[in-house]
Amino acid sequence: MTPEECVKSRIESFQARLAERNIDLAIITKPVDIYHFSLFNPVVQSMKSFMLIPQKGEARLLLHALRGPHARKESPIQNIVCYAKWGSTPSIAEDPFEALRLAAAEYGLSHPVVGAELGALTYSDYKSLRAKLSVRELEDVTGLVSAEKLVKDALAIERLRMAADLANSGMDAMLRALRGGASEIEASNASIARVLEDWRVKYPEYELCGFGTSEEQVTLSLPISCSSCDRIAFGADAPRDYVPRRGDLVLPIVITTVGGYSVENERSLYVGELDGYKTRVFETVIEAHEKALRQVKPGAPMANVFNAAAKVFIDNGFEEFLPGRCGHGMGLSLHEWPSVDNKSGLILEPGMVFTVEPGLMDVTFGGVRPSDTVLVTPEGYENLTDTENGLMKI
Repeated sequence: MTPEECVKSRIESFQARLAERNIDLAIITKPVDIYHFSLFNPVVQSMKSFMLIPQKGEARLLLHALRGPHARKESPIQNIVCYAKWGSTPSIAEDPFEALRLAAAEYGLSHPVVGAELGALTYSDYKSLRAKLSVRELEDVTGLVSAEKLVKDALAIERLRMAADLANSGMDAMLRALRGGASEIEASNASIARVLEDWRVKYPEYELCGFGTSEEQVTLSLPISCSSCDRIAFGADAPRDYVPRRGDLVLPIVITTVGGYSVENERSLYVGELDGYKTRVFETVIEAHEKALRQVKPGAPMANVFNAAAKVFIDNGFEEFLPGRCGHGMGLSLHEWPSVDNKSGLILEPGMVFTVEPGLMDVTFGGVRPSDTVLVTPEGYENLTDTENGLMKI
């Protein structure tokens, strides 16, 4: 699938959803979702960006003039217009919402029903959007966009496999370093160095970055870390200058992003030997992880994945530490919809990608939480993060 084919297919699919909801025009403002429909990431999100997708007609990008040349070089979207002043880039208005009004007017809609990701809008932007577009109704399309991203297309799967390739080599490097006596920081640095070198050799044409915010520029995304003991129970923590000691539990985490798409690989380790309680925790989690994976197959309820792990935890007496979920969607976000829990009403189908990570964590003992990113296939699933797992020892 070429980028042009990918973008065309995604927009047409979303337009069909807009038609079902009688929404005339969607205004997409979340950077991650603009990327889904345009394959353009401005890296710095300090200026407003808009993607206009009409129920019928050609989609267009509206960007600050500084971002226009970048988008024209990288995005398959042909209709790109700009606002504000920057160099010689043509601009249709100084103010972003006046430019939005002019861009939307090209569709010839009068008092349209407009869709937007309402949770992503500030109150000020919400008011400006309603006023400038003379909106009849403003509907939330967050759920529609999430549904579009649920089943990955060929381009997304290709990039997820690349990200997994880097995550797996990064995890291998992390494990080697820890087994060689490295501190958390040293092990994380070894993993980062391995990922960067593999990226340079294998995938240099792709950006290794996610999506920044208005406050933070992101040109390189490597949330790679390692934590030990009670800090595992924090869920995620920056590595410290600490060398794991005998009896410790250790959680190395390697997350990599290639061309916008992210994969998560987490493993659990112990040092030397464990006391009886921690041994029981570790063995229980490994059993729960294995039984949860067995539930990943097309046609099965997603809730089955959680319930299989939860039963193991309860049967082994760890109900008080039962997690709220045992996985989450992966793709353009590190924690993408859906949540793998017992409330999920989703039925698994080929192309879905999510983590399977049942864990037991508490500050009294630390935690055990191996995480695999899996792709649902017609036959069952593909484990994208197929590095060493199980009762792993330093």
